[in-house]
Amino acid sequence: MSCKKRKLIYDCDPGTDDSVCILMALTHPEIDLLAITTESGNFPADVSANHALKILEYIGREDIPVAQGMLKPLARPYPSDPYSHGEDGLGNHFFPEPKIKPVSVFAPQLIADTVMKYPEEVSIVCTAPLTNLALAIMMKPEIVHMIKDVYHLGGAYGFNSYAWTNATGDNPMSEWNIFVDPEAAKTVYESELNLTTIGLDIAFNPDMVNIDHQTIDKLKLLNNKQSRYALEIIDYVDGNNSIKEKELFINGPIDTTCMCAFIRPEILTTKTISVTVDTGGPLTCGMTIWDRRDHFRWEHLPKIRTAVSINSELYRKTFVEALGGRLGG
Repeated sequence: MSCKKRKLIYDCDPGTDDSVCILMALTHPEIDLLAITTESGNFPADVSANHALKILEYIGREDIPVAQGMLKPLARPYPSDPYSHGEDGLGNHFFPEPKIKPVSVFAPQLIADTVMKYPEEVSIVCTAPLTNLALAIMMKPEIVHMIKDVYHLGGAYGFNSYAWTNATGDNPMSEWNIFVDPEAAKTVYESELNLTTIGLDIAFNPDMVNIDHQTIDKLKLLNNKQSRYALEIIDYVDGNNSIKEKELFINGPIDTTCMCAFIRPEILTTKTISVTVDTGGPLTCGMTIWDRRDHFRWEHLPKIRTAVSINSELYRKTFVEALGGRLGG
Protein backbone atom coordinates (compact mmCIF):
# COMPACT_ATOMS: atom_id res chain seq x y z
CA MET A 1 0.00 0.00 0.00
CA SER A 2 1.59 3.25 -1.13
CA CYS A 3 1.34 6.53 0.75
CA LYS A 4 2.51 10.06 0.20
CA LYS A 5 5.71 10.65 2.12
CA ARG A 6 5.84 13.52 4.62
CA LYS A 7 8.50 16.11 3.89
CA LEU A 8 10.87 16.71 6.80
CA ILE A 9 13.76 18.95 7.77
CA TYR A 10 15.61 17.53 10.76
CA ASP A 11 17.27 20.25 12.87
CA CYS A 12 19.70 18.67 15.32
CA ASP A 13 22.98 18.67 17.22
CA PRO A 14 24.34 15.10 17.03
CA GLY A 15 25.42 13.68 19.58
CA THR A 16 24.30 10.22 20.41
CA ASP A 17 20.52 10.40 20.49
CA ASP A 18 20.24 12.78 17.52
CA SER A 19 22.30 10.37 15.44
CA VAL A 20 19.74 7.63 16.12
CA CYS A 21 16.99 10.05 15.03
CA ILE A 22 18.81 10.63 11.72
CA LEU A 23 18.69 6.90 11.03
CA MET A 24 15.00 6.77 11.99
CA ALA A 25 14.16 9.59 9.58
CA LEU A 26 16.12 7.91 6.79
CA THR A 27 14.67 4.45 7.35
CA HIS A 28 10.99 5.09 7.99
CA PRO A 29 9.12 4.57 4.70
CA GLU A 30 6.68 7.41 5.32
CA ILE A 31 9.36 10.13 5.66
CA ASP A 32 11.01 12.13 2.89
CA LEU A 33 14.04 13.64 4.63
CA LEU A 34 14.79 16.79 2.64
CA ALA A 35 17.71 18.10 4.68
CA ILE A 36 19.58 18.03 7.96
CA THR A 37 20.42 21.36 9.57
CA THR A 38 22.82 21.46 12.49
CA GLU A 39 22.77 23.54 15.64
CA SER A 40 25.25 24.50 18.31
CA GLY A 41 23.92 22.48 21.21
CA ASN A 42 25.56 19.24 22.29
CA PHE A 43 28.45 20.38 20.09
CA PRO A 44 29.18 23.49 18.00
CA ALA A 45 27.30 23.43 14.71
CA ASP A 46 30.36 22.56 12.63
CA VAL A 47 31.09 19.50 14.77
CA SER A 48 27.40 18.57 14.71
CA ALA A 49 27.48 18.77 10.91
CA ASN A 50 30.56 16.55 10.78
CA HIS A 51 28.82 13.97 12.96
CA ALA A 52 25.70 14.05 10.76
CA LEU A 53 27.83 13.47 7.67
CA LYS A 54 29.48 10.48 9.32
CA ILE A 55 26.08 8.94 10.01
CA LEU A 56 24.97 9.53 6.42
CA GLU A 57 28.09 7.80 5.10
CA TYR A 58 27.63 4.95 7.57
CA ILE A 59 24.14 4.27 6.24
CA GLY A 60 24.98 5.05 2.59
CA ARG A 61 22.80 8.16 2.18
CA GLU A 62 25.27 10.76 0.99
CA ASP A 63 22.46 12.36 -1.06
CA ILE A 64 20.95 14.18 1.96
CA PRO A 65 22.15 17.80 2.21
CA VAL A 66 23.61 18.87 5.56
CA ALA A 67 23.69 22.60 6.31
CA GLN A 68 25.64 24.12 9.19
CA GLY A 69 24.10 26.73 11.48
CA MET A 70 25.48 29.33 13.89
CA LEU A 71 28.55 28.47 15.95
CA LYS A 72 27.04 30.18 19.00
CA PRO A 73 23.64 31.24 20.33
CA LEU A 74 21.99 34.46 19.21
CA ALA A 75 22.97 36.68 22.13
CA ARG A 76 25.12 34.86 24.68
CA PRO A 77 28.16 32.61 25.09
CA TYR A 78 27.96 28.98 24.06
CA PRO A 79 27.80 26.67 27.11
CA SER A 80 29.34 23.22 27.47
CA ASP A 81 27.09 20.16 27.36
CA PRO A 82 27.23 18.31 30.71
CA TYR A 83 26.40 14.93 29.18
CA SER A 84 28.80 12.39 27.75
CA HIS A 85 28.56 11.54 24.06
CA GLY A 86 31.83 9.62 23.98
CA GLU A 87 35.34 10.56 22.97
CA ASP A 88 34.20 10.98 19.37
CA GLY A 89 30.78 12.48 20.12
CA LEU A 90 29.00 9.43 18.68
CA GLY A 91 29.23 6.91 21.49
CA ASN A 92 32.83 5.88 20.68
CA HIS A 93 32.16 4.52 17.20
CA PHE A 94 35.19 6.36 15.76
CA PHE A 95 33.89 6.55 12.21
CA PRO A 96 36.37 7.79 9.59
CA GLU A 97 36.29 11.43 8.62
CA PRO A 98 33.51 11.88 6.06
CA LYS A 99 34.31 12.37 2.40
CA ILE A 100 31.14 14.41 1.85
CA LYS A 101 30.92 18.02 3.02
CA PRO A 102 28.15 20.31 4.22
CA VAL A 103 26.37 22.32 1.56
CA SER A 104 27.44 25.93 1.21
CA VAL A 105 24.03 27.31 2.20
CA PHE A 106 23.62 28.65 5.76
CA ALA A 107 21.24 26.40 7.71
CA PRO A 108 18.56 29.06 8.41
CA GLN A 109 18.59 30.00 4.72
CA LEU A 110 18.15 26.36 3.72
CA ILE A 111 15.18 26.06 6.09
CA ALA A 112 13.55 29.17 4.61
CA ASP A 113 14.28 28.17 1.00
CA THR A 114 12.94 24.64 1.48
CA VAL A 115 9.75 25.79 3.18
CA MET A 116 9.11 28.35 0.44
CA LYS A 117 9.69 25.69 -2.21
CA TYR A 118 7.10 23.40 -0.59
CA PRO A 119 4.64 25.72 1.18
CA GLU A 120 2.49 24.04 3.84
CA GLU A 121 4.16 20.68 3.16
CA VAL A 122 7.36 20.76 5.24
CA SER A 123 7.54 19.64 8.85
CA ILE A 124 10.49 20.43 11.10
CA VAL A 125 11.63 18.15 13.90
CA CYS A 126 14.08 19.94 16.19
CA THR A 127 15.89 18.07 18.96
CA ALA A 128 18.33 20.88 19.68
CA PRO A 129 18.33 24.58 20.52
CA LEU A 130 16.20 26.70 18.20
CA THR A 131 18.80 29.11 16.79
CA ASN A 132 18.40 28.02 13.16
CA LEU A 133 14.61 28.20 13.17
CA ALA A 134 14.60 31.57 14.96
CA LEU A 135 17.02 33.01 12.39
CA ALA A 136 14.99 31.56 9.50
CA ILE A 137 11.90 33.30 10.89
CA MET A 138 13.81 36.58 11.31
CA MET A 139 15.06 36.36 7.74
CA LYS A 140 11.73 35.34 6.20
CA PRO A 141 8.83 36.02 8.60
CA GLU A 142 6.35 34.80 6.00
CA ILE A 143 7.48 31.19 6.47
CA VAL A 144 5.76 30.98 9.88
CA HIS A 145 2.44 30.18 8.24
CA MET A 146 4.06 28.15 5.45
CA ILE A 147 5.62 25.55 7.78
CA LYS A 148 3.26 22.61 8.19
CA ASP A 149 4.25 21.86 11.79
CA VAL A 150 7.17 21.84 14.19
CA TYR A 151 8.00 19.26 16.86
CA HIS A 152 10.53 20.40 19.45
CA LEU A 153 12.21 18.46 22.24
CA GLY A 154 12.46 21.28 24.74
CA GLY A 155 11.31 22.78 27.99
CA ALA A 156 10.22 21.62 31.42
CA TYR A 157 6.58 22.42 32.13
CA GLY A 158 5.88 20.92 35.54
CA PHE A 159 3.32 18.24 34.77
CA ASN A 160 5.32 16.02 37.12
CA SER A 161 8.49 16.09 39.21
CA TYR A 162 10.73 14.92 36.35
CA ALA A 163 10.60 18.45 34.95
CA TRP A 164 12.78 19.59 37.85
CA THR A 165 14.65 16.51 39.06
CA ASN A 166 16.09 16.05 35.58
CA ALA A 167 16.79 19.70 34.76
CA THR A 168 19.56 19.64 32.18
CA GLY A 169 20.46 23.31 31.76
CA ASP A 170 23.11 24.97 33.90
CA ASN A 171 20.68 26.19 36.58
CA PRO A 172 17.97 24.57 38.74
CA MET A 173 15.04 25.38 36.46
CA SER A 174 16.01 24.95 32.81
CA GLU A 175 16.13 22.32 30.10
CA TRP A 176 19.24 22.18 27.89
CA ASN A 177 17.73 22.91 24.48
CA ILE A 178 16.05 26.05 25.82
CA PHE A 179 18.92 27.06 28.09
CA VAL A 180 21.53 27.12 25.33
CA ASP A 181 19.68 29.81 23.35
CA PRO A 182 16.69 31.16 25.28
CA GLU A 183 16.35 34.17 22.99
CA ALA A 184 15.91 31.84 20.01
CA ALA A 185 13.40 29.71 21.91
CA LYS A 186 11.43 32.80 22.92
CA THR A 187 11.35 33.94 19.28
CA VAL A 188 10.06 30.57 18.08
CA TYR A 189 7.54 30.12 20.90
CA GLU A 190 6.08 33.57 20.20
CA SER A 191 5.96 33.13 16.43
CA GLU A 192 2.50 31.51 15.95
CA LEU A 193 4.07 28.41 14.43
CA ASN A 194 2.08 25.18 14.57
CA LEU A 195 4.34 24.02 17.40
CA THR A 196 4.25 20.93 19.61
CA THR A 197 6.82 20.59 22.37
CA ILE A 198 7.92 17.61 24.45
CA GLY A 199 9.43 18.57 27.77
CA LEU A 200 11.51 16.76 30.36
CA ASP A 201 8.22 15.95 32.11
CA ILE A 202 7.61 13.38 29.36
CA ALA A 203 10.94 12.60 27.72
CA PHE A 204 12.67 11.88 31.05
CA ASN A 205 9.71 10.14 32.68
CA PRO A 206 10.69 6.46 33.15
CA ASP A 207 7.04 5.47 33.55
CA MET A 208 6.30 6.82 30.06
CA VAL A 209 9.55 6.57 28.09
CA ASN A 210 11.71 3.50 28.41
CA ILE A 211 13.32 0.95 26.15
CA ASP A 212 12.32 -2.35 27.74
CA HIS A 213 13.86 -5.77 27.25
CA GLN A 214 11.25 -6.80 24.67
CA THR A 215 12.13 -3.76 22.54
CA ILE A 216 15.82 -4.58 22.81
CA ASP A 217 15.07 -8.11 21.61
CA LYS A 218 13.08 -6.79 18.63
CA LEU A 219 15.97 -4.52 17.64
CA LYS A 220 18.36 -7.46 17.86
CA LEU A 221 16.13 -9.49 15.56
CA LEU A 222 16.14 -6.70 12.95
CA ASN A 223 19.93 -6.97 12.77
CA ASN A 224 20.37 -4.19 10.24
CA LYS A 225 22.92 -1.37 10.30
CA GLN A 226 20.58 1.14 11.88
CA SER A 227 19.23 -1.21 14.57
CA ARG A 228 22.73 -2.38 15.49
CA TYR A 229 23.88 1.22 15.78
CA ALA A 230 20.86 2.11 17.94
CA LEU A 231 21.59 -0.81 20.27
CA GLU A 232 25.21 0.29 20.58
CA ILE A 233 24.11 3.85 21.43
CA ILE A 234 21.64 2.49 23.98
CA ASP A 235 24.43 0.49 25.60
CA TYR A 236 26.75 3.49 25.58
CA VAL A 237 24.30 5.95 27.09
CA ASP A 238 22.97 3.43 29.57
CA GLY A 239 26.50 2.83 30.78
CA ASN A 240 27.55 6.47 30.92
CA ASN A 241 24.53 8.68 31.59
CA SER A 242 21.74 6.58 33.10
CA ILE A 243 20.48 6.55 36.67
CA LYS A 244 20.34 2.93 37.70
CA GLU A 245 17.08 3.07 39.66
CA LYS A 246 15.17 0.53 37.59
CA GLU A 247 15.99 -2.36 35.29
CA LEU A 248 14.98 -0.17 32.40
CA PHE A 249 16.85 2.02 29.99
CA ILE A 250 15.48 5.32 31.27
CA ASN A 251 18.00 8.00 30.42
CA GLY A 252 18.96 7.40 26.84
CA PRO A 253 18.00 8.60 23.39
CA ILE A 254 15.25 10.89 24.66
CA ASP A 255 15.28 12.82 21.40
CA THR A 256 13.69 9.79 19.78
CA THR A 257 10.44 10.69 21.55
CA CYS A 258 10.27 13.76 19.32
CA MET A 259 10.91 11.84 16.10
CA CYS A 260 8.36 9.19 17.11
CA ALA A 261 5.80 11.91 17.88
CA PHE A 262 6.28 13.32 14.39
CA ILE A 263 5.88 9.88 12.85
CA ARG A 264 2.81 9.03 14.96
CA PRO A 265 1.28 12.21 16.46
CA GLU A 266 -1.35 10.09 18.18
CA ILE A 267 1.22 8.82 20.66
CA LEU A 268 1.01 12.16 22.46
CA THR A 269 -1.70 13.59 24.65
CA THR A 270 -1.23 17.36 24.49
CA LYS A 271 -2.44 20.47 26.24
CA THR A 272 -2.47 24.07 24.99
CA ILE A 273 -0.84 26.31 27.58
CA SER A 274 0.23 29.94 27.94
CA VAL A 275 4.00 29.94 28.25
CA THR A 276 7.02 32.14 27.83
CA VAL A 277 10.78 31.63 28.01
CA ASP A 278 12.81 33.43 30.66
CA THR A 279 15.85 35.15 29.20
CA GLY A 280 16.85 36.81 32.47
CA GLY A 281 18.93 35.97 35.52
CA PRO A 282 21.21 33.01 36.25
CA LEU A 283 18.73 31.08 38.41
CA THR A 284 15.95 30.82 35.85
CA CYS A 285 17.41 31.66 32.43
CA GLY A 286 15.94 29.20 29.95
CA MET A 287 12.99 28.30 32.16
CA THR A 288 9.72 27.69 30.32
CA ILE A 289 7.25 29.60 32.49
CA TRP A 290 3.64 28.44 32.31
CA ASP A 291 0.98 30.79 33.67
CA ARG A 292 -1.38 28.34 35.39
CA ARG A 293 -3.35 30.85 37.43
CA ASP A 294 -7.13 30.76 37.59
CA HIS A 295 -7.16 34.50 38.23
CA PHE A 296 -5.18 37.41 36.79
CA ARG A 297 -3.65 35.20 34.09
CA TRP A 298 -1.57 37.08 31.53
CA GLU A 299 -3.48 36.86 28.28
CA HIS A 300 -0.62 38.24 26.20
CA LEU A 301 1.57 35.15 26.64
CA PRO A 302 1.95 32.94 23.57
CA LYS A 303 0.03 29.70 23.53
CA ILE A 304 1.79 26.50 22.58
CA ARG A 305 0.80 22.84 22.48
CA THR A 306 2.87 20.61 24.72
CA ALA A 307 2.87 16.93 25.63
CA VAL A 308 1.11 15.87 28.82
CA SER A 309 1.75 12.16 28.32
CA ILE A 310 3.00 9.68 25.77
CA ASN A 311 1.68 6.23 24.89
CA SER A 312 4.64 4.12 25.99
CA GLU A 313 3.71 1.02 24.02
CA LEU A 314 3.16 2.95 20.80
CA TYR A 315 6.37 4.89 21.36
CA ARG A 316 8.37 1.67 21.56
CA LYS A 317 6.56 0.20 18.57
CA THR A 318 7.23 3.32 16.49
CA PHE A 319 10.87 3.31 17.58
CA VAL A 320 11.33 -0.22 16.22
CA GLU A 321 9.37 0.53 13.03
CA ALA A 322 11.53 3.56 12.32
CA LEU A 323 14.66 1.42 12.48
CA GLY A 324 13.38 -1.08 9.95
CA GLY A 325 10.67 -3.04 11.73
CA ARG A 326 7.53 -4.06 9.89
CA LEU A 327 4.88 -1.32 9.98
CA GLY A 328 1.87 -2.44 11.95
CA GLY A 329 3.80 -5.48 13.19
